[in-house]
Amino acid sequence: MKFKVNKVSECTDLINLCNVLVNTIIKEGHEQVGSDENSNFVLNLIDIDSPKAYRRKSQEEMVVSVTLISEPVSDLKSSCYVALVKSISNMLFCISIAEGKERPKACSITPEVGFVEFNYDADTMFRFMYPVISSHFVLRNRLSEDFHLKENEIISEVEDLIVFGKELKELGVLPAPFPLTKFLDQDLIDQLYRLYQIKGLSYGNLSIRNINHNVEGTSYWMTARGVDKSNLKGIGRDILLVKGYDEIIGEMIVSVPREYDPRIRVSVDAIEHYLIYREFPGAGAIVHVHAWMDDVLYTTQSYPCGTRELAENVVALLRKTSTPERTEVGLKNHGLTITGPDITDIFQRIRGRLKTNVPMLN
Repeated sequence: MKFKVNKVSECTDLINLCNVLVNTIIKEGHEQVGSDENSNFVLNLIDIDSPKAYRRKSQEEMVVSVTLISEPVSDLKSSCYVALVKSISNMLFCISIAEGKERPKACSITPEVGFVEFNYDADTMFRFMYPVISSHFVLRNRLSEDFHLKENEIISEVEDLIVFGKELKELGVLPAPFPLTKFLDQDLIDQLYRLYQIKGLSYGNLSIRNINHNVEGTSYWMTARGVDKSNLKGIGRDILLVKGYDEIIGEMIVSVPREYDPRIRVSVDAIEHYLIYREFPGAGAIVHVHAWMDDVLYTTQSYPCGTRELAENVVALLRKTSTPERTEVGLKNHGLTITGPDITDIFQRIRGRLKTNVPMLN
């Protein structure tokens, strides 16, 4: 892979530590290129008090920001997450020399709030960042205005999504959309929305297999990207019918009515749900939450939401379970994917069992 270094920070200590990381990345077989060249990922060196965003050329260009702190911070996780959001990064490393330059500590954080602390080491940093920089997003949608809703027609799957979306909030696993305007100016928000084809940020998603509308192959109803799951309004506004996946182009194929929100896109986890439904015909519904359960199998890597690699990891993990169409598996440092024959069954199983704090695993 090709990478570049964007030095926003002029901190000598940070630059010296990152030079070691750069040498490690090159040693692993990757090529450093100039600032004007295309790259697979960027090391963005920033100051934690005034983090600056790197303006990537495409959503495929991953950004790993790196910052330094020299004094103890009262809430390290919160400080890092703010810097992550302000720098619009796929991942952020914070290196601490508060205990002395001879004993640097480090932590990493992702948009899914996977937060891990460790003793600073360039090889360890590269190991943590590799799943992010090597993964491939499946975020593009091909919208087809071919869904025709009859007058007064009620679609049971859609009604169930609306009902159980409200229950996610009651279970305490549906955080409110992150207040981007608190941290980013409108120009950066517009860039973020344009790159990732979103109209807001929120966590969790639900889907139900489509059985009542004639669509060849794998199809399902799913919540849209960045919408409030506790207040779903209907088809074409925050619920969509996914009717396929174009593997060559890397697009989810989505059916919409003639009147729809032109900004709407299906959840970033649509590729994961598609592969699960295709692989396991007995799965009738899927719920993803940023929560945890005891004694679940979980993925070994921390791939980002919306990547083919995460979806394939989850499917491989489900294959290892005795009942892949009715089980719970963990996404490392992220949350849970829960399958069931129907959505009622899923919620009957998870009530009273969810832990809202996801354990952080090295």
